[in-house]
Amino acid sequence: MSRSRKLILSTACTLLTVGASVSANADSWALPKKERYCSLNKKYCLEVTPKKLESQLRYFEDKVEGKNNAGSLKGLKDNRANGAFYARRADGNYSKKWAFPLVNEVSPVSALVSNSGTYVITFDNWHSVGYGDDVVVIYRSNGTLVKKFGLEDILTEGDIETLPHSISSIRWGGEHYIDEANSRLVLKVVSNAKNSWDGGAKFHEIRIDLATGRPREPKRDLFPQLRAFSSVDAGIAAEPSNASPGKPSCSSANESFDSPQVVRILSAHLYAKATARPLPPYPPLARAARVESTIVVEVLVSKAGDVICARSLSGHPLLKEAAVAAALKWKFEPVEVAGSQVKAVGTVAFNFKLTEKDINPKSKPHN
Repeated sequence: MSRSRKLILSTACTLLTVGASVSANADSWALPKKERYCSLNKKYCLEVTPKKLESQLRYFEDKVEGKNNAGSLKGLKDNRANGAFYARRADGNYSKKWAFPLVNEVSPVSALVSNSGTYVITFDNWHSVGYGDDVVVIYRSNGTLVKKFGLEDILTEGDIETLPHSISSIRWGGEHYIDEANSRLVLKVVSNAKNSWDGGAKFHEIRIDLATGRPREPKRDLFPQLRAFSSVDAGIAAEPSNASPGKPSCSSANESFDSPQVVRILSAHLYAKATARPLPPYPPLARAARVESTIVVEVLVSKAGDVICARSLSGHPLLKEAAVAAALKWKFEPVEVAGSQVKAVGTVAFNFKLTEKDINPKSKPHN
C-alpha cells in the first residue's frame, strides 16, 4: 500500500473513532439502518432503506480508488438508498403504495411526510450533514423529484460560514416542519451560531412551496455578522467573524493575532494587496468523500507582506489543513497606516469544488 493511501485510510480511521464517541445525531459514523417516518396524522409513512455497506472504512477505501458502488456488500443488485411510501388502511395497518430510489448515495438522515400524503422530504446525507446538493430533497409521494437543494442554494456563503461546524458536518438545522395549510416546507436554520443538537440555538424560518420547490423569498444575507474596528485609527473595518478559529500555524511562537499593534482589515482590501496566491491541492480523502466547501482562513501578515500566522475559521474539516498550508504561502504588498508599515490581519477564502474527473475518475474525456 502506498504511503499516501495509508495516510488517507489512517485519517478515515481517526474520523470513525471520533464519531463513535459522540451522539448519533452528531458525527456518528455508525452504519445507517432502515427507518420509517410518518406524517403527524399517522396516515402516511415513508420507509427509508439505506444502501448496504460492508463497512465505513470499505466505503472510503473504494472512494479513494474511484470504484463504482463504493462500500457495497458483495453480490447485491440495485444496492442503493430506496424509499417506500405507505398509506394506512381502515384496519389500522399500512399498505405499500409506491417504491422508488432516493437521490442520496447512501441514506438521508431524516425525513418528513405531509398529512395529505402528497409529499415527502428528506434531509442531509449519512456521514456529511450539510454537504452536497441533496441536503433538502422534495419528492411527490410516488417518488417524482420536485426539487433538491444544497445549502448554497438557500443560504449565502457568508451565512453558511456562521453555521456551527463539527468533525464532518454543518449543524445547520433544527426541527423542520410542513405548513400543511399552505403546502409549504418550513426550514429552521440556525441563526445564532449555536449547536442546534446541544440546545441553545435560535432559528430563522425559510419557507419553500412544496409544489414547485421555490423558496418564498430570494436568497439574501440573513445573519449579517457584527463588524468591529481596529484600535489603530486606520479607517478600515475589520472582516466580521464570530466563528471558532482553529489552532494557528505560526512561524514563531511570539506571533499573535490579538496583538494591539495589529491592524484588522477587510478581506477585499487584503485580496487587493495579494502578489502571490497559490491554491491548495485537493486532499485525497476529501475528494474520495466528495466533500466540497469554502474554507475561510484568517492570516497575520508581517510588515514585509509575508504570512506569519494562519488559522481556519470555517469550512469542512477535511479541507482546512490544506487551505491553511496554502495561505501560509501567500504574499502581499505591505499594509501602511499613517505612512508606516504595520502587521495586518484579514481573511482569505479557498473554494474547493470537485470536477467531473474528481467525481468519476474513470470517465473518458469528451472529444
